[in-house]
Amino acid sequence: MAHPVGEQEFADRMARFGPWPPDIDDAPVGLAVSGGADSMALAFLARRWRRNVVAFVVDHALRPESAAEAQLTVRRLAGMNVKARLLTLAPFSKGRMQERARDARFEALEAACVSEGCLDLLVAHHAGDQDETVWMRHLRASGPLGLSGIQPVSVRGRIRLVRPLLSFSTARLRLTLKAENLPWIEDPSNANRRFERVRLRQDLTAEQRLEARALQKAALQERQRLETQLAGQLGRHAVWHEQGWVFLGQAGLDAETLAVLIRLVSGRAYRPAREAVQTLMQQGSGTLSGVQIRPAGRFGDGIILVREERALGPAVPAKAAVLWDGRWRLLTTDLPQGSLIGPLGDAVHALDLRRLGMPYAAARCLPGVWHEGRLVLGPRLGRWPGANLPVRRILSGRPVSPRREKIISGRKKSFKNARNAFSCPRWGRIVDAEAYVMKSTQNVTGRPVVTGVPGPHLTEQSEGRQRAR
Repeated sequence: MAHPVGEQEFADRMARFGPWPPDIDDAPVGLAVSGGADSMALAFLARRWRRNVVAFVVDHALRPESAAEAQLTVRRLAGMNVKARLLTLAPFSKGRMQERARDARFEALEAACVSEGCLDLLVAHHAGDQDETVWMRHLRASGPLGLSGIQPVSVRGRIRLVRPLLSFSTARLRLTLKAENLPWIEDPSNANRRFERVRLRQDLTAEQRLEARALQKAALQERQRLETQLAGQLGRHAVWHEQGWVFLGQAGLDAETLAVLIRLVSGRAYRPAREAVQTLMQQGSGTLSGVQIRPAGRFGDGIILVREERALGPAVPAKAAVLWDGRWRLLTTDLPQGSLIGPLGDAVHALDLRRLGMPYAAARCLPGVWHEGRLVLGPRLGRWPGANLPVRRILSGRPVSPRREKIISGRKKSFKNARNAFSCPRWGRIVDAEAYVMKSTQNVTGRPVVTGVPGPHLTEQSEGRQRAR
């Protein structure tokens, strides 16, 4: 028989995702709270687990009553002694409404986490969500990657997403709230059978849910085996370069390895289709997902992958923390008013790229800050005639704020000087299970981090080539 989630039970669950920052004002854990039963239960359990949490309530502004519901949720959280911030999204354009709303929600949540100094965001996906996700992917004949379902931990941009409720049923979460006399909001869209997930939630039998869990368990084991094998391939044959390009030795060239490296260089959320990758391999060179693949030539026996210039994102205003081309984030604010971030382009003609050991195409796609047609900030690639641009890019997928600096002991990092102008948070997405842990160390908060491969937990890297180990 179902029963409320116990305090120690939840604490034991959270310990699996640690270590966590100290429970102090300057290191809160973020909570994504919609006001529904699942997220309100998460807020209650998280606040009972630690004192310093902050909830983010997103008003999508998709329904007339959404603003009032969001404000009601903030008041209810305050009654639970949970600090809360209301985030209101701008109107969406028509088409693919759910997808646009999801992307906009996570962009707002990421920015709010960074501003509050949160390294982690807890999300309220539960066991029922997992069953429905796996069954949907089963109906689409997904492989191990899809059938392994919602991952308990993932990285999105500058924050880590943790889903601690995946082992709890929604019935137990509601019982937890009822035991504490805590109210929640019922979203009518959760009963709208126009959505596939709602139909599955209502129609899946107990036997089908058991089958979904068996499928997920088997797929997860196979996924782990495949990713271990892929990690070995990358470690032996792939060399990534901090300028945004990759060398892959001929002996390591196969469809799986090529697919994850294309995803890495492109900065996109997903790998290209397997059929497209196989066609590209047969051709020997070409362009796919905004990435050029060509023989390595002077760089060795293999191929190189560089960003395709015509696929680059448009120039964007050079504001603090802005993301350009889905890969490069600006970390400095000391720039002329009206500056734009765009590719270096023809500015690289002033450099001896052969001496620097960099493909011409890769150099053209590097980010620069432009003001009135003049390059005012760029990566350190050598000496620029007539300018001193002491900037080199770093890899850091975790948020850094004045609050976070207070909890860093012994290894203080400052991201406010011109030498650290750009970071590339998307380089951690080598595989769907996040970056491979091929050689672990500890980062500034005591978490496991990845060295040797670009990843969301990487701290500052030395200039030049780094080989995956």
